Amino acid sequence: MTDQARPVDIGRAFIVAFGRRDMATVAGYVDDDIIFESPMTKTAGAAAYQQAVGSFAELVSGVEIIAAAGDDEQAKILYDMATVPFGTLKAAEYLVIRGGKITTDLLVFDTHELRKAQTSAQEHPPVSGAGNPAPEQRASHAA
Repeated sequence: MTDQARPVDIGRAFIVAFGRRDMATVAGYVDDDIIFESPMTKTAGAAAYQQAVGSFAELVSGVEIIAAAGDDEQAKILYDMATVPFGTLKAAEYLVIRGGKITTDLLVFDTHELRKAQTSAQEHPPVSGAGNPAPEQRASHAA
């Protein structure tokens, strides 16, 4: 056994840091050339990853790891992700880890609550001022 942390331990620490919204720690686990895929987006590279994951992390109020498994190059983490606007989402993350860094992050979660919120937002757009459409509505009505 080497002194390097096992992928499953790296995966657990990464998910816990994400749940705390500790994006500096999250960044330390991520390879410069990370490939990320989730139900909402796909990115390549650490900067795009940090932007996508950082934006979503703002909605997260915590995580609870249910199970974790792995081998010498990958980790699979199942967890509950508590969010303010959507409630608790079941999530599964498949991580490929090489040289102590996450090179691939495949995130899967049930998008039902997110889609429900998007539909509600489309059906009931925000109102800006007395009878004036919100800025994003004004733009869509232009020309």
